Amino acid sequence: MGLLFNNSISELNSSLFATVSQAASNRTVQIALAGRNGGPSGPEEIRGQSRLEAQAREATRVLQGFTKLTVKQKRAVKTLEKANERLVEMKALLLEARELIVKTQSPDTTAETKREFANQFDQLIGKYNLRAKGAGHLGKNLIGSSIRDIFDANDLEVQAKPGSLANVTYNGNFLGADYVITDGNGDTFMPNIFGSSIVQFPNGDPNDTGVLLKNDDVIAYDDTTGSVSITRSGEGTPVLEGTLERKGVGILHSYFYGNFEDETLRDTALADITDSLSKLRFNISMFESQLKQAEVSLKFSQGQIEENKNAVSGLEAEKFANERRFELEEQKRQLIFESALTKSLNATSAGVAGLLQSAIFDFET
Repeated sequence: MGLLFNNSISELNSSLFATVSQAASNRTVQIALAGRNGGPSGPEEIRGQSRLEAQAREATRVLQGFTKLTVKQKRAVKTLEKANERLVEMKALLLEARELIVKTQSPDTTAETKREFANQFDQLIGKYNLRAKGAGHLGKNLIGSSIRDIFDANDLEVQAKPGSLANVTYNGNFLGADYVITDGNGDTFMPNIFGSSIVQFPNGDPNDTGVLLKNDDVIAYDDTTGSVSITRSGEGTPVLEGTLERKGVGILHSYFYGNFEDETLRDTALADITDSLSKLRFNISMFESQLKQAEVSLKFSQGQIEENKNAVSGLEAEKFANERRFELEEQKRQLIFESALTKSLNATSAGVAGLLQSAIFDFET
């Protein structure tokens, strides 16, 4: 009888222990599940997020505007850089040409040597004009022209700032060494690149070499009126007669300076090239100033791009940090739940189905 009573008490204790253990396990799972489901539904909002998003949208708009503007500003800088480079080369050529004139002033210089210097002078003027002609960048030439009978350089306009109707204008100036002769019929004639002939423009005949200039031609030129005539040696009627108009820096070819053999005309040549160098130096200073202005504008735009990039990326970085923080918290809560569930399963003899049924379906939200 005593033995039977003791067995009953033992079974009752085991049953009570199992029940308590089962309840504790269920409660543990319920708490873990509540912790897992009780977190925020999404990443927390950044303080003042609406305002920051509005700023980010504005920064994106400004960023896009300045990005487009810098394309034009870089083009302007490149165009001005090329013009400045060519101007330096052109100045060196004029200084070399001036030195030739100075050499012809020596009393020991023969007539043949003077003619040779005159030919070299014309070659240098031709090279000078080629530099001016080839100073363009992407169709904009600020100091010359690729079209033979046009003597106007391009201006370059760049929008002052994104969305603005105002433009910054970089002024061009034709700085070639050229001239045009207009005859009595109104026809115009221009020299070829090295001044060996005068050709009518426009001219439908590509084989027309124009009026070839010879060393013994008689050229009469009045600098005051521009009146000019070219007559072959020994002939009385000019092969070309009209009015000469200087273009650009105003230097003529050596034929108009008597091939440097006439002292008065040689002095005129020296005065002309000295005046041209003065014009060129002034324009070099002007174009250097315009280049500096273009570089400052480009630098400002690039600064605006970096500043607005930082504004946009800063908000994106904060959003990403919040999202990452949320993901880690979600993973943490899930791990806690899984750990509690595993411990409960190990601590009780109840089946998985029974445990989950009592723990999850009895959970009150």
